[in-house]
Order: sequence, then structure tokens, then C-alpha cells
Amino acid sequence: MAGCTPRLMIPLSTNAPQRTVTRLNLCCCLLLLTAVAQAQTYNGSLEAGDPFRAEGVWYDAYTFEATTAQLVRVRMTSAAFDTYLILQSPTGVETVNDDFEGAAVSQLELLASEAGTWTVWASSYGGDTGGEYTLEIHLGGTGKLETLTGRLDPSDTVSLKGEYYDTHVIDMATSDPFIVELTSLGFDGYLVVTAPAGQVWRNDDTGSQTLSRVGPMQGSGQWRIDVTSAVAEEVGAYDVRIMTFPKN
Repeated sequence: MAGCTPRLMIPLSTNAPQRTVTRLNLCCCLLLLTAVAQAQTYNGSLEAGDPFRAEGVWYDAYTFEATTAQLVRVRMTSAAFDTYLILQSPTGVETVNDDFEGAAVSQLELLASEAGTWTVWASSYGGDTGGEYTLEIHLGGTGKLETLTGRLDPSDTVSLKGEYYDTHVIDMATSDPFIVELTSLGFDGYLVVTAPAGQVWRNDDTGSQTLSRVGPMQGSGQWRIDVTSAVAEEVGAYDVRIMTFPKN
């Protein structure tokens, strides 16, 4: 099953000084909401002769155009096989989902991190399985996209297991749902998000070792974002995107 990878919370060193990075090199893109949502439904079938991904698993490809920070929701259902969705950004970053509401449903919901042509691969979880399916692509309004940039290096605070980490503290003024996404450059990133009340979300890999994502979450107040690595002493630059969904 793709998606969040379970992992124990990384214990942080109690004797090392904590370095807090608050909105480092903040870039905020806030656009007006679009008035009309767009939705498209496709009825297809996975079968012999279709293109295939790793291990001979069939897929059908669909494309759509999205603007930066536009809400994208892709849903695939089938009564014939275990569905599997892959969503590729214009620059090739992949987000995947296996089981959303059981094996017969896969769904992805996010804000487009970049403008351009996005590609959906409607596929199955295992090889040599196919049949009919329905794919829905919904394009909604434009939300708020904020980007924090930083770098893990030996000057950072160190966890008990030897991973470097940075801490970002953000103030959420509204209770609108949002997603936090980490793109790591040169290391296997690991993302930990803590709510004002103490609830914790964690994610290692979302489709690749360089992409981590948690959410949707919601709640006003101060949220803590910890950026670290899956392996001790890894270093490299990273981007953290905070994607607040548009109001329906």
C-alpha cells in the first residue's frame, strides 16, 4: 500500500540546543478563487495491449492543465481490481495512492505545485489484473501556496539517532484544511508536523524518496514542522510547501 510509511517518532536530543527556523525565505502565492470548478469523468478498461509500468502492470494515461495552487482531486474506482493512482507534475514529480476507501478506491487531493500539463496514470496495484474502471478529475478553485526553503547540514540540531533537523513554526490564522509537503534535494526526507494541541503526523516517502506529504489537516494556531532525514547525517537543501485549500 502506498502513502504514509509508518515509523516511530524520531526522539530529539534533550541536551542539544534547538534551532528554530521561522519562515526562512518565505515565498507566498495567494491568488483569487476561481468561480467555477471543472470536472471530467472517464470510463476505461485496463487490458492486454495497454502500456505498462514496473513489473508489467497496465495503466491508462490522462492529462489535464492546472494553474499554480489550483485544487486538484483525482479519484479512481473499480469493481474488478485493486486500483492504483499515479499523479505526475509537469516536471515529473510523482504522487501515488493505493487504497483510499478500501482496495476498490484510490484518491489524491492536493494543490498544484506548478502550472502546466499534469498526467494521471490509472493503474492497478498488481500485475496481470485489469477490467473496467471510472476515473474522475476535478479541478477546483485556487488556494494559498507558501514555500519555505532551507538546508540540513552539520550545524543543525541533531536527533538521538544522528539525523539533522530543522524546525519551522507557522501561524495558521484560519481553520481551512491544508497540506504540508516536503521536497528534499540530495537526501531521503522525513516530515513531522505537530498541531497546536499536540497531535502528530509523520511521513517518509510519498511516491519517491524525495517527496513527503501529510494532510489534509486543519486548525488555527501555531503548528510545528520538523524537517529531517530518514538516514543519519544526510545533508541537502529542501523546500516545504504549505497548501491551504480554497473555500468551497
